[in-house]
Amino acid sequence: MDPFTRLGLEQRLAISEEELREAFRAAGKRDHPDAGGTGEDFTALQEAYARLSRPAKRLRAWLECKGLQGEERGAISPALLDLFSKVGSTLQEADDVTRRRSAAQSALAKAMLEPAVQAVREKLEDALADVATAITAQEANFPAIEVRQGDPWLTARDLAFLEKWQAELKARFAGLW
Repeated sequence: MDPFTRLGLEQRLAISEEELREAFRAAGKRDHPDAGGTGEDFTALQEAYARLSRPAKRLRAWLECKGLQGEERGAISPALLDLFSKVGSTLQEADDVTRRRSAAQSALAKAMLEPAVQAVREKLEDALADVATAITAQEANFPAIEVRQGDPWLTARDLAFLEKWQAELKARFAGLW
């Protein structure tokens, strides 16, 4: 069963987080083992929720449901290359500061690194904001994709990269606390 049907949703790309959570709650009342469902039903429901909760995975699920074949691997949009450069350098800088902080032997040495740590946190926040903006821009392609305009596989690749970068930036940010 496709994830849209499992959650009782129409097969469309523009689904808000609130709508998705509400559909999960409603379907959970049916599929949860305490409500008469089976463990397998509830596991399938959780997998459906996971597939639709991320824009890249939702787009791929929609493409599968529609039977639209395409190239999963390939180039990303040229517009993302500048962002890739910023994300890459920010991640490298975060890794460098993390290494230096881990190697610091004393509390004084760690305290002296704190301005660098704070500067990297701010760069990570800026990069996260840029990635979130880029994800929103990619999601703006969803209405055109639904009416078979544009390149859905390019959008899927772009979103997959953006979500990967977002996860890496969040991990580095969390590692600096």
